[in-house]
Amino acid sequence: MEWLTLLDGAPLVTRAEQLTGRQWPRLAGSDLIEPILNEVEQRGLRLGILGGRGETHKLIRARFAKDRPALLVSGWWAPDRTALNDGTQSRAIAAEIAAAGVDVLLVCLGKPTQELWIRKHGIATGANVLLAFGAVVDFLAGSRARAPKVVTELGAEWVWRLALEPRRLAGRYLVEGAPAYMTLRRYSDQDPPTTTGQKNLPAKRSLPGASLDFVSGRNGRFCNPIEHTDVAVIVVTYNSWEDLPGLIADLRLQTADQSIKVVVADNSPTSETLDCLLSEADVLGFSTGGNLGYAGGINQAVKRAGTADSYLILNPDLRTEPGSIRALRERMAVSSAGVVVPLLSGPNGATYPSLRREPTVLRAVGDAAMGGRLTGRPEWLAETDYDPDSYRHAHRVGWATGAALLIRRDVLESLGDWDEQYFLYSEETDYFRRVRQGGWDVWFEPSSRMHHRGGGSGSSAALNALMTINRIRYIQKFHSLGYARAFRLAVILGAFLRWSKERESLKAACWKAGWVKLPRASRSVVTATELASSPFPLGSVIIPAHN
Repeated sequence: MEWLTLLDGAPLVTRAEQLTGRQWPRLAGSDLIEPILNEVEQRGLRLGILGGRGETHKLIRARFAKDRPALLVSGWWAPDRTALNDGTQSRAIAAEIAAAGVDVLLVCLGKPTQELWIRKHGIATGANVLLAFGAVVDFLAGSRARAPKVVTELGAEWVWRLALEPRRLAGRYLVEGAPAYMTLRRYSDQDPPTTTGQKNLPAKRSLPGASLDFVSGRNGRFCNPIEHTDVAVIVVTYNSWEDLPGLIADLRLQTADQSIKVVVADNSPTSETLDCLLSEADVLGFSTGGNLGYAGGINQAVKRAGTADSYLILNPDLRTEPGSIRALRERMAVSSAGVVVPLLSGPNGATYPSLRREPTVLRAVGDAAMGGRLTGRPEWLAETDYDPDSYRHAHRVGWATGAALLIRRDVLESLGDWDEQYFLYSEETDYFRRVRQGGWDVWFEPSSRMHHRGGGSGSSAALNALMTINRIRYIQKFHSLGYARAFRLAVILGAFLRWSKERESLKAACWKAGWVKLPRASRSVVTATELASSPFPLGSVIIPAHN
């Protein structure tokens, strides 16, 4: 499949003129559709329309019968969002389109669904041309008016559309528009592509010591920590003897084309987890000997891991699909991302909403009032990204849950230790913020798939309360006193509305003096005899796995 991307918006045209010193036409689907239909009709080609509603299709049929009686329409398809997100149903739709003999398929599913659907199923439709033209189906039906010519020439068509559909488009234009425009200005240039199809990036954002020229793999064996490798896998465990062998077995399957070493920092109060590694001679496992928190466990493991091009933090209750680590590395190489996160699925196999936005007062209020309900609410009212489309394509994100993340070596070295004040929860929010503040991007890569059993940290009222106060701690660290107070009130509201389940969280949010009673760092006492008899080097922490 070959793609032709049009300059379909005023910002794109303006930027192209700034870069080239010449004028360029604005080519939107709504401008091109009538000339294209003329050509389809004259050549006797067969048109198919995918997208829109059944009522909209009726209006278009009536218009075509009157204005374009010679136009051949082979089929009309109006699938709902569920069908588009289901691979089996989408393949069936593509087969129907192919059976209808469509030459030109008009795909009006909205961005980015239409582009994602074309990329995955376009070839199967058998169509020679697929047009990702968004709202064109509504323009053809006459149910949506185009902006007046003078408005379009002023580059203000977005204002016109916003006035007509404020509820649907306010987030796109008023919230997402400015950051998108800044990204356009930051990354657009005239440099020719390199041989890998990627533009030359500033030295600051290059990937040090790593392209996709992988170090020779070991075909099932891990490297020694003293060796420099493509990837150093860091696993922090807590009573994980049931999960860890499965993860280790998965990681061995990924050593054929890349070099990997594995370091396990065990925080368990007993030896069962490390005992399950006795047969894994090429895995470095050590008892951390205390309870300093999830961040502390990572810090201890990194110190023992030696050098690598990148460091992969994994929960022990993950299962990794073949090629998932390589997919993360490929995304890191082509995007120069500082951190890349995979697609996670839960115990039932469904996609887990792991992507997050920066915590704010308004998002805390939205989460307090609605929780996991009304998942389609605006971005500024939800910290979790529930949009299914967000999990279908690679893109930059704010942060993600800390179960799995690949960190570039220079990013890890520049940022130093993870902040151990959190003990458990919010430490990844803190780390991702520091990544962004350092000028690096965080990317999501859906072709890297990992399955998360969950519950590795256990569940208790005390841990729920700890999660609550760590959200407050995070805001206090990076914001003013007044902002932190407003955020704390929003958190209290959320706990109050769920009083029956979050009594301890509510008490912790209201009563700061009680924070010292919640789970926190401590050290275990180890006798000299136990130290001498241990087959593993002793470190300093015991912590639960991050959930």
